[in-house]
Amino acid sequence: MIGVRLRERKRRIGEAAVAVILLLGAWTVADARRPYNRSVPGAFDYYLLSLSIAPSFCATDRGRSDKTECTEASDAAYRETPLTVHGLWPNRIGVAGRNQPGNCDGPPLGSLPDSLRADLARYMPGSADGLDRYEWRKHGTCSGLDPAAYFSALITAAKEADRVIGGAIQSHGWFGRPVPIAELLDAVSETNPALARSIVVNCRFRRKGAGESGGAAVIQDIRVVLSRDFPGATLGPGAFVPLSEVGFQANSGCPAGAGLLPAGFGAV
Repeated sequence: MIGVRLRERKRRIGEAAVAVILLLGAWTVADARRPYNRSVPGAFDYYLLSLSIAPSFCATDRGRSDKTECTEASDAAYRETPLTVHGLWPNRIGVAGRNQPGNCDGPPLGSLPDSLRADLARYMPGSADGLDRYEWRKHGTCSGLDPAAYFSALITAAKEADRVIGGAIQSHGWFGRPVPIAELLDAVSETNPALARSIVVNCRFRRKGAGESGGAAVIQDIRVVLSRDFPGATLGPGAFVPLSEVGFQANSGCPAGAGLLPAGFGAV
């Protein structure tokens, strides 16, 4: 009789333990599924610097060819500054693009120093069409920085990317030619190995013209993964985050590992 009671007691204890485990598991799953507040400033893991190839941007995105940055662009300016800034985005690891931080609580853009405005005119020509206001409202407010600090960080990163990536493009004469991603990364690595490990090359197929059977895959933009702590510090190796840490790959949509780099505007 005592043995029966003992077995019954153990059975009940075991059932209770299982119930607790299941309940804890349910809480864990529920917590994982609970959406985080994407509008809280500073709640992010890394920055993603998005750098446009201007001729590709103007040719492949419907409705953008009439923007000032496209209508007043020149091949000379493009060759001098091959990469221009689309944005600097605070991102979370493992979060879909539509759920990334955005439209956080923060001050309006306001005025910026003249020297910073001059840099934006070169490295972020879309500011002529209000891109700076849009990017600050949607992404900059989530950085936890004030506007001047955010755009200064953006320009610092853009200058280094253009110096190294743009410099590799210029020195190898890649304008108007397909660029193998592996060769581009090798060329960048010769100057800045940490930057090379943080690069994503994104290709898109251009729109087909009348009577054309197909379109070439052009390099649309190049993205760089940056540490959330890089603003305000020197842009040393620790400023760049290896793609493996955020689950990215260097090739995004470039068939056979290469994409065409336009020779200039009207050549896409």
